[in-house]
Amino acid sequence: MSWYYTKQGYALIAAEDSEQGHWIGGAPAHSGAECPVCRVPLLLLADLNCVWIRQYEEAKLFQQLDRLPLYFCWKCSADDLSYQVVSSTRVRIFGNLGKPQGEDFPYANFPDQFKRCPAKLVPIPYELAKLLAVAQEVGPEWLSGDDTAAVSAGIAGLRHDGFSQTDVNRHQVGGLLPLIQGHESPECPNPKCKNHKLAREGYGVRMLELAVLHDDPRSGLPMVERAEPGGEGPCPTQFNEWVQVVYWVCEECLTLAASNRCD
Repeated sequence: MSWYYTKQGYALIAAEDSEQGHWIGGAPAHSGAECPVCRVPLLLLADLNCVWIRQYEEAKLFQQLDRLPLYFCWKCSADDLSYQVVSSTRVRIFGNLGKPQGEDFPYANFPDQFKRCPAKLVPIPYELAKLLAVAQEVGPEWLSGDDTAAVSAGIAGLRHDGFSQTDVNRHQVGGLLPLIQGHESPECPNPKCKNHKLAREGYGVRMLELAVLHDDPRSGLPMVERAEPGGEGPCPTQFNEWVQVVYWVCEECLTLAASNRCD
């Protein structure tokens, strides 16, 4: 089966300007964006401009929404947080299987929101995408020396230089995602959705992988560690990139689901 929502993948990278209209972080922009477990406002990890995306993609999600908010809750280490973008100002929350983790989780004085930073989506070239697929799905040992060099050169344009040089982690929307714990296919959690009912009846109708975002203080996503250790100094050169939030989408009702994964 296909895991990905769109065949073309796009790296999400912090940018110097907002020319494309994408953002990392910022304040929640929708009523209803509250964690049903913690009762705190959801974190807006990214805010994508679907008007820009639909110049290149025909997928229903990008055609029907003008903006795509990627929400999450780290206070309860959210599991299967699911929601639907009802309008430009409102979201509907379906559920969250996470549990409160304590006042100092993920770390003391965890922010209510992340700083809003401009971002850009960079299409991953087809030849590079094939090599990345081999590296992450089969193993880097299956790449030749020339292939390895091509991956190193190509991935440099898909992320900042703080990421591990021996892995292929990157923030990505669409395409075959680089997932820490492998691919999953959750059922649509929307009880009114046709696909939800079909899945419950035993049909192989599942949500598709939409995006993955890593803990990345340098890009404005200090999800499990401060951007400035101890409250002073520059953002860390190294960080725990092996913590990520994965997003899935139901093509039928456009419900989104998100869970964190780590290695």
